[in-house]
Amino acid sequence: AYGYAKFARVALNTNDIDFRSRFNTEEERSFLSSVALNLNATYKDIDKADQVVLIGFEPEDESPIVFLRIYKQVRKRALKVATDAAFASRGSKKLSAQLIKSISEISNLTDKSVVIIGERAAEVAGSISATVAAAKSSGAKLAWISRRAGERGAIVAGALGTLLPGGRPVTDAGARVDVQSAWGVNSLPTAVGKSTNEILEALNKDSDQDGALDAVVIGGVDPLDISDSALTQLLNTFVVSLEISHSAVTAIADVVLPVAAVVEKGGTFIDWQGSSRSFEKAIEDAVPRSDVKILSALADEMGTPINLPSVASASREINSLGNWDGAQIEFKPVTQSNSNSDLTLSSWRQLLDLGSLQEGEDNLAGTARKALAHISANRAAQIGVANGGQVRISSDKGSITLPVEISEMADNSIWVPRNSINSQVIPNLGFVRGDVKVVKA
Repeated sequence: AYGYAKFARVALNTNDIDFRSRFNTEEERSFLSSVALNLNATYKDIDKADQVVLIGFEPEDESPIVFLRIYKQVRKRALKVATDAAFASRGSKKLSAQLIKSISEISNLTDKSVVIIGERAAEVAGSISATVAAAKSSGAKLAWISRRAGERGAIVAGALGTLLPGGRPVTDAGARVDVQSAWGVNSLPTAVGKSTNEILEALNKDSDQDGALDAVVIGGVDPLDISDSALTQLLNTFVVSLEISHSAVTAIADVVLPVAAVVEKGGTFIDWQGSSRSFEKAIEDAVPRSDVKILSALADEMGTPINLPSVASASREINSLGNWDGAQIEFKPVTQSNSNSDLTLSSWRQLLDLGSLQEGEDNLAGTARKALAHISANRAAQIGVANGGQVRISSDKGSITLPVEISEMADNSIWVPRNSINSQVIPNLGFVRGDVKVVKA
């Protein structure tokens, strides 16, 4: 992440960088650039909490280690848990969790409460803002836990259009001077960079339009994690792909540069608590080079060296820079929206699904849960379908047909797995959350 952040600023002279290769919003980026940088909740806070509230976060599927920690306290001392999950999932039942529609239903938050925001909170406009406000007014401890392991570290490393490494705002002259000095460059770009969505849109603008881009560097991205149009947006531009295996991006890329997988290099992850956890190369005779080494070689050829020939050199730079102690970016809250839809689909990715890192693991894939559409008893009666019966869920783009499981949930909600066999939401329906029609199949 640090290598990509430095390559963007020094070699490409741009702040147009975003690690979020998934559904993303400006509200979320504002939160990650400000509030998320200063969160300090820990596992110990969960152990001592009087209640845990989960917003846009299904821990059993999206962070099993956190799930087990909460579950331990539920078993040990009947810890109270509330979740805004669409239905009483398997994990929710294990935690005896109360189903809520939003954080506004929790009126008894205290300074001993822990509120966890997941990356899917961004899918409901204003959900992050309302949760931040509730935690601030009550003194509850706030945590942000992403499904992907590298996202907290990417923020710290500056792989975001609003931030330089260490949480330094790109618009702050003093922050830029800090980084310029450490990097040995005379200047850095000053404008806030484009988000993932804006980068993709800019690639499809005419070259004479403001903000148009004519090339993109992509590292380890599945376009269908972002949107149903992301791959199409990459077709008419120059694509440089850094990848560990064949993918949808390498199939259309102009240049493909093979890079090392995690086991073939050393590095550091930063967990959701903000703790650094370093690891060494697991395969000593591995030949592939790390992303950072390849990016450094590219920068050398471009005549704009970033001087990161190894993971160790990147680590030393990060440590020498440290964290920013000046003025920080201010969070810009968004008003929460109320849906009046007759039927709203929501989804999340199950722990075992069609993720690219599970390709070729047929035995592991065989243990995945069967894809089911969860609806309420009233909705099932209205449609005329019983448990196990088939329904077709459709949008303007396409449809998915799945067996039904009647669950405890709101009548205007339906839930399906996001990326499982027979249930790939983004390519078939065109969104991760939205209005759908459901009929008996």
